[in-house]
Amino acid sequence: MSGNKDWMLEEELARARPNAAALKRLGAFLAPYKGPVVLALALEVVWCLSYLAGPWLVQLGIDRGLMKARFGFLALVCAAYAVNALGRAALVGFELRLLTRSGQKVLADLRRAVFDHVQGLCMNFFDRTQQGRVIARVDRDVDALERSVIWGPVTLLSASLVLTLAIAAMARYDGRLTLVVVACVPSLLFSSEAFRRLGLRAYRRARADLSRLTAHYAEAINGMRVIQASGREADSVRKGEGLIAAYKDSGVKAVSVWAAYQPVVNLHYGVSGALVLWLGGRMVAAGSLSVGELVAFLMLLEYVFQPLEELGDLYNDLLSAQAAAERVFQLLDARPSVVEAPDAKSLEAPAGRVEFADVRFRYGPDAPWALDGVSFAVEPGQTAALVGHTGAGKSTVVSLLCRFYDVVEGAVRLDGEDVRALTTETLRRHIGVIPQDGFLFSGTVMDNLRFGRPDAGDGEIVAAAERLGAHALLSALPEGYATEVGERGGRLSHGQRQAVCYVRALLAEPRVLILDEATSSLDAATERTLQEALRRLAEGRTTLVVAHRLSTIRSAERILVFEDGRVVESGDHDSLLGRGGAYARLYADYRLAPDDWLAA
Repeated sequence: MSGNKDWMLEEELARARPNAAALKRLGAFLAPYKGPVVLALALEVVWCLSYLAGPWLVQLGIDRGLMKARFGFLALVCAAYAVNALGRAALVGFELRLLTRSGQKVLADLRRAVFDHVQGLCMNFFDRTQQGRVIARVDRDVDALERSVIWGPVTLLSASLVLTLAIAAMARYDGRLTLVVVACVPSLLFSSEAFRRLGLRAYRRARADLSRLTAHYAEAINGMRVIQASGREADSVRKGEGLIAAYKDSGVKAVSVWAAYQPVVNLHYGVSGALVLWLGGRMVAAGSLSVGELVAFLMLLEYVFQPLEELGDLYNDLLSAQAAAERVFQLLDARPSVVEAPDAKSLEAPAGRVEFADVRFRYGPDAPWALDGVSFAVEPGQTAALVGHTGAGKSTVVSLLCRFYDVVEGAVRLDGEDVRALTTETLRRHIGVIPQDGFLFSGTVMDNLRFGRPDAGDGEIVAAAERLGAHALLSALPEGYATEVGERGGRLSHGQRQAVCYVRALLAEPRVLILDEATSSLDAATERTLQEALRRLAEGRTTLVVAHRLSTIRSAERILVFEDGRVVESGDHDSLLGRGGAYARLYADYRLAPDDWLAA
């Protein structure tokens, strides 16, 4: 359902009316580099004047040199023409360096802004948005802005100035011939606007289809183990082929709009050229126009339609850029639903009392209640186990305590303070979470251990591992603490990854420790090795254990039994068994499982 919701956003964006506001917003990213950009634009004006001097030099050389057999004068004009061309080449090289550096800085700032913004979005955004679609907007959509950001302003200025000055120069030679050329402009402008509207919709669709394809790639790569284990490679390939075909078709449609526009420009150019040559030739024969003036006029004709063609190229780039910019700024406009209060408090050394007071929560307006009137308190230093079948609400408790989401009703408190009134830094510093599938980042074991506390020295890290009893496990790795863990920790066993997560949590010294199914995927031998580490890690800390295995549950001072989003029983292992209720039924279910579930 969440994926469908995100796809509706793509559909709406693809059908929306053309709007240049997204491109205008790029101006805020260009502003810090306006100095180099203005200099490049000034140099472009000089380049345009130099460029337009060409036809005048040709006319001068023909009429005053060639036609009058003044070959010395002709040589002088040719030399001036060559120097003029070399000067333009030097200007282009300098402009290229200015624009490339400034443009890349703009794109880097935009990438940084998008990535930083994504880091601040809350979990409900990632719940409803596919990973690949976020990546597509952060990466490929920003890339699509490159040509427009770097060359767009200069191309627009250059083409517009050359076009205007060329028409003015034409009028100086002959007004009637100029009218022939200008008469084509309204038709060309009308055609351009029609193609712009068609092209923008086509490019929006292409960007949306590319986003879907990227999302499938990301999902398939992340889930490759499941795909291969289930023998579903062919299905994954078939789905990918369908998405590739959709992107190909939408890409072809987008390019087809541009391909149809180019012949329209060339048609106007060809008709104008033929008329100018016919009428201008008759004027030369009648003596009202010189040969050099006709040649210069024909050169200027190219100077009119070449800028129009460049503007067409720019228009094509802007279509793609506008579609991409809309998607980038749509992401930047996404607002987190969980925000820090302006007057949020910090807790320097909380005791670690956790309280849920009549909490109700659901993941969406139409979703069922994940927690429905949950109330309990865990005292500082106490260990509480949360048990229940899948979907009973245990992990939701963890998410609300960490404030990945906000409650709908009631309150979650740390040391009597509503977590909504506390700073995010307080919650992240004093609440440590060890998930079921310990996530490691690419790098060495030591890099990952230091992730929780970047200023920790190597000696402190090794001491922490020894304190938890994990040193032998980690030092036995091929290169010890310098072992590369690979992407997502794929080069380590599950037990080794969990050991890294335990030591990482100890280094962070949280007051509240959450073990979210932290040993559920371990074999019995590895679990026994790490259970002692967990006990040491939990010493003196308020600990919430989300677990199935009785080896973890039985050691808890208090057990909270969840059913359908409610706490239905609370007590220790023996007292709950004696009641013969929900916990006793869970216990009976566990006894039917393999022996390692009962390891104590």
